[in-house]
Amino acid sequence: MRISASSVAATLLLLSPSAFADAFDEYAGNTSYTFDLPTVTDGWSVALDGFPTTAQQQDVEGYALDGRLLVANDQTLYLQKNYGSSVFVPVATVSDGPMDPSFLAISPDGSTIALGVGYGAPLLVFPSSILSISSPPDLLNNGHVIELNVDYYDGAWYGDDALVINGGYSGPGGYTSGVYALDLTASPIVEIPLITSIPGASGGIAVDSGGNLVTGIGYQTSPNRTGELRIWAADDIQDAIDGTAGPYAYGGGEGTLLASNVLNAAALGFDEDDSLHVGGGDAFGVGGASENGYAALIRGSVVAGVLAGNHAAVNEASSSQYRTLAPDPCQDDSATAPIAFVGHTSALAIAWNPSGDEYSSPAGQCYSAGSAWDYWEVGVTPKVTLYFPDGAPDSDSDGVPDGADNAYLTANADQRDTDGDGFGNIADADLDNDGDVDTNDYTLLSAAMNTQLGNPGYNQHADFNGDGYVNTADDNIYLARNSTSAPFY
Repeated sequence: MRISASSVAATLLLLSPSAFADAFDEYAGNTSYTFDLPTVTDGWSVALDGFPTTAQQQDVEGYALDGRLLVANDQTLYLQKNYGSSVFVPVATVSDGPMDPSFLAISPDGSTIALGVGYGAPLLVFPSSILSISSPPDLLNNGHVIELNVDYYDGAWYGDDALVINGGYSGPGGYTSGVYALDLTASPIVEIPLITSIPGASGGIAVDSGGNLVTGIGYQTSPNRTGELRIWAADDIQDAIDGTAGPYAYGGGEGTLLASNVLNAAALGFDEDDSLHVGGGDAFGVGGASENGYAALIRGSVVAGVLAGNHAAVNEASSSQYRTLAPDPCQDDSATAPIAFVGHTSALAIAWNPSGDEYSSPAGQCYSAGSAWDYWEVGVTPKVTLYFPDGAPDSDSDGVPDGADNAYLTANADQRDTDGDGFGNIADADLDNDGDVDTNDYTLLSAAMNTQLGNPGYNQHADFNGDGYVNTADDNIYLARNSTSAPFY
């Protein structure tokens, strides 16, 4: 099998917008935006990823995929209805009980999705073209879905046609994990061992724009190596795929120590500068202080330097090498994950769990600051916080980056969405929410015409520009949108 590292790099670079040289420094300093994710009503936790910019403008029944978040929980795969929205619509289901989703990964070209349904369940691989809002397919009963009975924890795309997986591995020395590759173009699909005998529980896995691979130790207590990260050169990984070398024994000479004890290495990925983000949480803190309630970011030039052999392993005390991002102000999440970089909008999306914070008392103070009280469980409504670098796309120049803007083509710095349908008022003249702007909506607008906030008959949804009056300005906005259909941007 030949999965060319150079073709992997070319694919990833072509699909990425221009790099932001200072993104590492800019995420934390810029305004962030937080939205609700679908509530966990059954199962446990969530998985998410974001669609990249694609050469073929893919869409689901008129809703463009580029830059949208895709979320898995319970028995459902949800698509974000609009940028800047907490409204998610079902686009696929898993019929055989609730999911305990391990990972969700969208291929660099956006055409294929890999979903780790949960422990003991199959790994599902399917084209994004089968997603549907009007008739969500059952992924366990669909001829376009490949079901793979493999052992996985986390997975990452290696180009558009192959996956690399970190999963349980039966080897010497007790419970260990290993890394293997799956060539999805092969028939039959086989597991190709790349790295064996990783001590402890499985960790995350990520591939940078050059095809270099990072994986980690998810949990090992004696000695404590939880959160240890190692990086493997693209050429070494390709040699193992080709069978000309390897599989490599973890720590056996190949692979370089990148960092020690970073959270629990549970969620790994790269942004467009090849800075490495790390999520999860080591709430137990065996042999030292616990690490939870934040995600970590390692500067791309440091990662490259470690791989090249001219930089020491990451120093967490150095703010030029290592940063933390804490979307939960209480910093009491047991695990801050999953994380995804969405190249189309340049958003770094970090999921987190506010469950314990709901009981804050007195108001505005954290219930259990400094300890891991926010555990993932049924009834949690997780949140996602988006961080953007300077220069992130802002199509309407209203100061809100496209990835967080509920009307990204129409300026609306206030982001008003009074009917909560995911579309900003400034672009949403669909007053009866039937998906079309027509005479029924004009009737509702006319009934509120020439009223103002606080007066009888005032309709806040018809006050499209949010100036407190329903008048000719709103009428003009309606006329510009007449005879259009959702989505409204």
